[in-house]
Amino acid sequence: MAPSSRTVWLATLLVTASLAACASDGDAPEVGRAALQNDIAARLAEAGEAPQSVTCPEDLIGEVGRSTRCDVVISATNSFQPVVTVLAVDGGTVDYELTPALSQAQLEQAVRRLAGRDTGAVACESGLDGVTGARAYCDVDAGGVRARRTVEVTDVEGLTMNFNLLSS
Repeated sequence: MAPSSRTVWLATLLVTASLAACASDGDAPEVGRAALQNDIAARLAEAGEAPQSVTCPEDLIGEVGRSTRCDVVISATNSFQPVVTVLAVDGGTVDYELTPALSQAQLEQAVRRLAGRDTGAVACESGLDGVTGARAYCDVDAGGVRARRTVEVTDVEGLTMNFNLLSS
């Protein structure tokens, strides 16, 4: 069986950004979750794809290497969870990058569409990070027969992630 292919549109846009941050009592600066949500939404809108919603569960701590994930809903059938990672901190400015990812629920929805199972059961072990060669494993119920499938990222450009659904 040929692999099914899927492109998750996660926007092709400048994936590094800087935001002014707040610091309290000599702690590391933070980018508030509301500011982060607004920045991500604005960047996606500038790229021509205004999201329905952007939700970041926490502030981004301004320490190099720290990260958080935000949920972005473009449409009822297209959502993703970019990873926001701090690259540098210069005084009150935090530089960060966005990389594509799918949560477990988002991956299950994508696999369900790829497998042609609008209502069939799909259970994935994890989400999927947008790194070429990254893999996730899902069980797909095909008419009462459970099949193990591999999802593999084939290409990442900006916040666009392409992946295939393979037979395991």
